[in-house]
This record gives sequence, structure tokens and C-alpha cells, in this order.
Amino acid sequence: MTERHYMKKIKINDITIRDIFQNIEPESISEKFMSRIVEHLEKIKFDSLEVLGGSAFEKMVDSSFAKSPFDIVSYIKNKSAQLSLGALIGAKNLVGLEIYRDSVIKKFIKQCAKSGIDRFRVYDALNDIDNFRTTVSEVMTSGCSCQGIIIYEDFKDFDFYINMAQELSEMGCSSICIKDVESLMLPQKTSDLFKALTSSLKIPVFMTSYNLRGLQVSNYYNACASGCSGVDLSFIPSSYNDLSPAVFPLLLSFRDTQLSTDLNYLKIIEIFEWFKKNIYPMLTNDLMYSIFLFSSKNTNLAPKWLLSSINKQLNEIGESSRIELVIEELFKIKNEIGNPSLATPVGQIIGSQAILNTIISDYRWEITNDEIKKLISGYYGKLPGPADSAVISNIIKTEEADMTSPHEEQQDRDYEQCAEEISSFSSKGEDILSYIFFPEKTLKMLEYRKNKVHTSRFQDNRRKTLQPEQEISFPYFSDSSQQSAFENIDVKKIREITDLVETSNIDEIRLEIDGVKISINKKAAPSAITETRSDKAAEPSYPENPEITPGLVEVKSPIVGTFYSAPGPGAAPFINIGDKIKTGDTLCIIEAMKLMNKINSEVNGEIAEILVKNEDAVEYDQVIIRIKADRGAS
Repeated sequence: MTERHYMKKIKINDITIRDIFQNIEPESISEKFMSRIVEHLEKIKFDSLEVLGGSAFEKMVDSSFAKSPFDIVSYIKNKSAQLSLGALIGAKNLVGLEIYRDSVIKKFIKQCAKSGIDRFRVYDALNDIDNFRTTVSEVMTSGCSCQGIIIYEDFKDFDFYINMAQELSEMGCSSICIKDVESLMLPQKTSDLFKALTSSLKIPVFMTSYNLRGLQVSNYYNACASGCSGVDLSFIPSSYNDLSPAVFPLLLSFRDTQLSTDLNYLKIIEIFEWFKKNIYPMLTNDLMYSIFLFSSKNTNLAPKWLLSSINKQLNEIGESSRIELVIEELFKIKNEIGNPSLATPVGQIIGSQAILNTIISDYRWEITNDEIKKLISGYYGKLPGPADSAVISNIIKTEEADMTSPHEEQQDRDYEQCAEEISSFSSKGEDILSYIFFPEKTLKMLEYRKNKVHTSRFQDNRRKTLQPEQEISFPYFSDSSQQSAFENIDVKKIREITDLVETSNIDEIRLEIDGVKISINKKAAPSAITETRSDKAAEPSYPENPEITPGLVEVKSPIVGTFYSAPGPGAAPFINIGDKIKTGDTLCIIEAMKLMNKINSEVNGEIAEILVKNEDAVEYDQVIIRIKADRGAS
């Protein structure tokens, strides 16, 4: 009698759509383009398609659909009603970088479910179990399935994962997923962990990882052979040095074993050829960082999206050669503040501080961003490990110690207020939610939709035109093409901007990396204001504590940049002609290379003239505002 072997079917969650939005210029993604992708993926019979997650939501807002991400999800669902659509979301930050109110979380889950999402995967960058409660509960209420994601941390023992998984199961999660954010899992450790989990839990356990070290398939195979129920795969490679998707070697590794899938292998080959011709030429080529990827030590690796973000930011400021220094600082900060994972939004926060510590500041922690103070203070949740007390005391001042309220900054921007701000464009719940997460980009999308006119956003010359015979090229190890666009940027400009904090009337600078806005407050000395007398006399330079003679005081731009008259879209301007102002009042913002620089008044008086319009480009030393100073003002 022939022995019959039980074949275990491994479930495959496809994340291709999510990855496409994250890795391709959003202007290139049209409805026709997306329709073809969905048609192709449907043929393979994946168990689910993940369409939201990472930066995909933001990129959807910025795409040529001119629809909210919720509408795009509905579009995909309508193309193939039988598809199971999923969303990867942060327990408290959802698809953004802030901590959102419970009321926003509930509205978001309901809107996702209404649009066609039936499977939520919920993670917390700090693995703080308390952060999951509202979101998991709301997913249960919506009737959708919920998978609880645990971020892998190599300093935790197996009991930590078992206990957290059991707590998530008790909350209502129908499955668990281990997410290897920093590429730390090795095949043997993977096998041991999944044996421990599957023998202790009554619900399925899944795994997701990147392929930065080339171990994705080995880890997936060992996990599945040890009880794992499913993995994430994508036609978009998660490696810097290999454009082959992991699906081929993974399916091959299942041959002659008791593991299998329901995927149509011939369709996979057919669709891969279509992807090579139509999608791969549009992928962003990033440099490979061999010193991090191919070390013999099992050290942490930053997620691919974070490496790409840091690389892009350094390119923009002409400092790409210092990426190794920044990455080293990234992990040094991580260790000093309690070893939080580099998942969103923590990765963005620590990445921003790493650039501050190595590129902008004269010495470490000279300038700190508000978000890292909140991270250390517990605003985002409980840190997984103890922080270095010496570093913490240097970062957190006594008056800043209580920064833990998760709703402190959201009090001024709740759902109702955002609905009012865009009421002239839309009253749809999906548009209001998009505006809460990404106000500027949503406003542009709504303006385009209302006016039915292609704005420059959709006429961008950067849009890539695909050639059917375009050759697929791999990113070269010493490729300098990415730096070529920055040859004319003054590499000292960032340092000059930092110096301006000390020498001009800039009281606050803001740096944005991948959506994270960080504010740096420093006491400024006067430098950008001079007085113009009616007799055309030479403009005097003021001493430190001047007695200003009545007359017109000129406010000049300290840098080349873009003038903003208000703190955000739809917000009231900082000043209007005739307004009374006092020393320290914010007059405007000048943006340069993603640095948002507040320009504050150094005199008491009345606004006499505003010489530029909102979003005008301004030059260095250009007069932008004139103030009629009060007599005797200082």
C-alpha cells in the first residue's frame, strides 16, 4: 500500500500593488495601468492582495488617479470582486506618521471596510500591546479579519513572542505574523521560533521579511517547514542586488516536500515577463550598500525603504558620500534610546535624528527633534528596553518631561475641523480622512478634481515613458548617476542653514524626511532685519539690543527658498497688512531643501507691506516684508 503524505498548503499574501505605489513615481500610475496589474495578479490565485501599507496610502493620494486611496481600493475591488484585499496599518499611526485619536481610528477602519478591505494586519513599532486594543477591537466590530503583527527583536526570548501572540489572540486576532523589519532572522533561529510558536498557539502564524541579505527564501522555507501558515511575496524585489522575485526559488524549494501552494506557476512566469517589460524599468534604482548587506556579523539592517529615504535626503543636500556615517549613527541612537524597532514611524524619527547628529549639528545631540523627545517620553508607547540615562537627560529637559499625551497635538486638528477646512471641495468621509493624514497632497488632489484641469503635478516632465524593448538594468555598485543631479548643490548649504539659526532671525527650523517634520528651536540673534530711512541714508546694522528709530524695518529672506504665508493649507496667514505684531511673532515660513524655517519678528510694530505672495520663490537677502516699528521698540 502506498503511503499517503499530508500536503500542507502555504498561504501567499501578495504585496505587489502596495510595493508598486511605494517604488514607482506616483504620476506614472494610471487607472489603465492599475487595471492591467489587477487582471494579471488575479490569474495567479493569491490568497490575498495587500493594497495599503507603508507609504502606499500617501503615494495613492499623489497619483494621477485624482481619487482618494479609499476610492482606489474600491476601484480594485470592483475589478475583481472575489479578491481578498488587505491593509497593513500601524496600531496608532494607521497609514500616517502621527498618533491619531480613537475616533479617527474607528472612522478609518469603517471606511476601509466599506471600500473593500476585508483583512487588516496591525503592527506597533514598539510592540506595545496596549496600543493594539482600540484598532483590533474596531476591526472585529467591522466584521473583518485581523492579523496581529509582532516585530522581531533579537534580544527578546521566545516566551516574549508566545505571550504577546496569546494576548493578541485574546483581543480577537485570528492569526499572528512575525515581521523581520531589520533582517535579523537567520534560518535556524527562524525554525526554532516557529516551532515554539506553533506548538503553543491555537491560531495560525505567518512571516514577512525583506531580502536584503538574500536570506528571505531560506527563512521562509524553514518557517513553513516548522509550522508557519503563510508568507508575503511580491513581484517587486525587496533586494538591492537581485531583481528576481522570491516566488520562484520559494516554490522550487517546496518541491519533493510536504509543502505546496495553490499558485498557478505557469501564470507566474507569464506575468513576471510582463512585469519585467512594463514595470521594472520604472523602479527606482538605489545604490547597494555592501558594507551593511554582506557583513559576516548578524548586525541589524535598516529596512529598504528607510535606506532609500536616507539616501535620497543625503543626495538632495549633497552629502551622499556620508551615508555610512549616518547609518552607523542610526543604530547608535537606536541602542541609546531603548532599542525600538525601525518600523514606521520610529524609523523615520530616528533617521531624521541621525542626519541631525552627523550632518547638521556640530556635535551629537546639539540639536534634537521634537518627535524623538516624544518617543523617549512615551508618547508613542512603551520602549522595549531601557534607555541610556546620560543621553536621555541631555535630550529631555525638566520642562519637557511630560510629553506622553497621545492626543495633545491632535486636539487642534480633529475630524470635524478637517471636514470644515475642505468643505468647499468635498464632504466625503474618504476625502476628509485622506486630508487628516496628508493635508497638502490631499488638497492638491481635490483642487485638481474640482477644477478638472491638469496641474503641473500631472504634467511633470519627470514622468517616465516606457519603451517596450527597454532593457532591464541592475543598480551598479558604484553608480554615480544619482549624485549627478546634485553636482551644482553647495555641499556647505546645510551647514550655512544651521549657522543661520545662530546668526539670523530664524528661531525654528524644520527638517522633513519621508514625511516626518521635525522642529528645532534655538534662540536666534538678529541678522536679517535692517531699517530703511525715508532720506535714503545707508542702512544701519543693529547692535544686540537696539533702540529702533521709527521707520520701515525690512525683513529679508536669509536663504533661497519658497515663501509660505501660513502654517498649512487652508490655515489663516501668519500676518496681514495692518496687523499689530510684537517681537517673536512668526511672520512667515521659508522652505529650503525640506527645511521649514520660521521667520520671526525682532521688533514691535505694524505690518506695512508684504512684498511676496504665498508659495513665491524668494532669493537670498530679498526683502519680503516691511514693518513700521513702534517708537522705542527693542
